[in-house]
Amino acid sequence: MKTRTLLPLLLLLSCACASQAQNSATTPATPATPATPASGAATPQAQKAAPERADASTTVKGKKISINYGRPSMKGRDLLAQAPVGMVWRVGMNQATEITTEADLTVGGKELKAGKYSLWVRRTGDDAWTLAFHPKTGVWGAPALKEGYVAELPLKLEKATDSAEMLTINLSDAGGDGEVKIHWGTTLMSGKFGVK
Repeated sequence: MKTRTLLPLLLLLSCACASQAQNSATTPATPATPATPASGAATPQAQKAAPERADASTTVKGKKISINYGRPSMKGRDLLAQAPVGMVWRVGMNQATEITTEADLTVGGKELKAGKYSLWVRRTGDDAWTLAFHPKTGVWGAPALKEGYVAELPLKLEKATDSAEMLTINLSDAGGDGEVKIHWGTTLMSGKFGVK
């Protein structure tokens, strides 16, 4: 009795294994999904939706200065124009934007030691913005840090002649000073800081 029951079961398993082997041979393997620091493993959908990050860098007086930031898209919105006075924004998306400098900096009259800082933009008036430096790094960009900023750089606000769909930050050597430009949509903000 046991042999009669076992024989069809073995035959069924044998067919299932053969079918599985045939499917493996004709179906390409799905590549492994790389792990992400925040969640452990990303799905292919999460990878496609992952925001683009970029770096802006320059060398001033032989010292490298760089900014790493997320690049949100406008998608028909003008979020900077809608921002209320007093709002603090992470200057990008997701992880807070960070500046790394090999040089000591002078920002808005304050001395900053070489190192790494998170960057935030604060709307201080209808047409007035500042770039705020915070010593806390490796943080998510929302909610914005409420206090502890060590320096703020006044930014000049202009209307750009072209429109940037994705947020773009540029750094340059401006005659021995550093200059940062933040361009999103037709908004262009810029400011200069001292480099020692």
